[in-house]
Amino acid sequence: MDFQFRLFHIFLLTFLLCHGVINSSNITVIGNPVAGQVYTLLCGNATNATWKYSNGTTVVSNGKIIVSNNRNLTFNPLLTSHGGNYTCLSGNTSNNITVIVQIPQPETTISSNAINTSMVYSGTSIQIVCTVHIPSVVDTPVVVKTLWIGPQGPITNGSRTNVTTVQAILVHNTTLQISPLNISDSGMYQCVGNISSNSTYIKASNNSSANISLSIQALPPPVVIISSYGSPIAGSVYSLVCTVKVVDRLVVVPDVNVVWMKDGRVVMNGTNTTLARTVS
Repeated sequence: MDFQFRLFHIFLLTFLLCHGVINSSNITVIGNPVAGQVYTLLCGNATNATWKYSNGTTVVSNGKIIVSNNRNLTFNPLLTSHGGNYTCLSGNTSNNITVIVQIPQPETTISSNAINTSMVYSGTSIQIVCTVHIPSVVDTPVVVKTLWIGPQGPITNGSRTNVTTVQAILVHNTTLQISPLNISDSGMYQCVGNISSNSTYIKASNNSSANISLSIQALPPPVVIISSYGSPIAGSVYSLVCTVKVVDRLVVVPDVNVVWMKDGRVVMNGTNTTLARTVS
C-alpha cells in the first residue's frame, strides 16, 4: 500500500512537470509567461482564496483575466500589462508570486524601392525598409531596436549610408539608404529586430530577422535614340532630335555631350541649321 502511494506521487509529479506546471510558495503555475498564451496561477489547496494586486486591490474577472473556483487566476491571453506582483490570500495565509511576462518574438519583414534587387546599378541610390511588427498582446510602452548588417558588417550612418526610424502603434520601420551605390555593396543585407521594455516585469523578446540580397551592376552605357519631326521636303522645317537616356535614380546626372555629324563632318549652327539642347 505504501509502495502504491509513493508510486502515485511519483507519477503525479512527472505529469505536472511534463505539462509545464511549476509550484512556488504554494502557488502553482500552469503555462509559460509569454504574452499571447494562456497562463494560470493556482492558490495551493485553498478552497476559498482571494487574489490581490501589489497595490492591495482585489483581482476580478474582466474578460482577459478570469478568477474561477475561488482559487484559480487565469490570464487568457496573457498581456504585457499583466506583469507584476500577485498575492493569494486564504484565511490567515498569504502567498506572493511575481509574474514576469516575456514579449513574443516579433515578425520582421524587409522591402526595397528597387524593382529588381538583382539588377541595381552602381551610381544610383536605394532604400531598404525593415519593418518590425509589434504583437497586439504587447499593450504597454516598449522599445524597439533594429540593427542593419551588411556584407562588411554592422551598418551605421556614414558618408554613403543613412539609417532613419519611424515608429507607429504596431509597426516600427527602419530605413537604410545607400547613396551612391558601389559594386562592392553587393551581398546580403540583414535587419535584426528586438522588442524590450523598461519595466522589470516585462522580459525582452528573442531577436527576429529578415534578409535581402543586392547585386550591384556596372553602370551601362547611355541609350541614344534619334527621332524626327516634320517632312523631309525642301523648303520645309525638319527636325532631328537626339535623346540620350541614362538609368533611373542616378545620384549625379552625368554631363552628356552630343555632337551631330553629317557624312563624317561635325554639324555646326549655320544659316539653315540650328542646334539646341534640353536636359530633363
